[in-house]
Amino acid sequence: MDKVTARYVTFWSPGSFVAGSWNRDVQSADPLAVEWPDRAYAFTMHERDDVMDGPEQFKGKPRQIGPMYYHPDSKVETLEEVALNPKCTSILLSNMRGNKWSHIVWSRWGNWPQPFDAEKSQVLKRA
Repeated sequence: MDKVTARYVTFWSPGSFVAGSWNRDVQSADPLAVEWPDRAYAFTMHERDDVMDGPEQFKGKPRQIGPMYYHPDSKVETLEEVALNPKCTSILLSNMRGNKWSHIVWSRWGNWPQPFDAEKSQVLKRA
């Protein structure tokens, strides 16, 4: 039996009501090495330890490595900054206040605002 570490990313894209997601295998655990698909605004990285027994593969439990990574063109704003943003809506402000979100992140296209917690997320720098 051989142990193999599998790495993959889960990409996130805007959807009609909730975000869409899909996985892609990667070789490196370096988030700057990930190639961005056109429709993705963020990704999470995962790895798992699989066991190979001859031709059979037994998949281990995935674990997230690192935070949620947002595209470098994303923009983080505070409640005060959001209130001044022309793309802001009263619903967004109400959600921020009601849910006690101190920051949101706008997608790389300037839409699809999401709650932003610097302890769990980061906007990647350009490579």
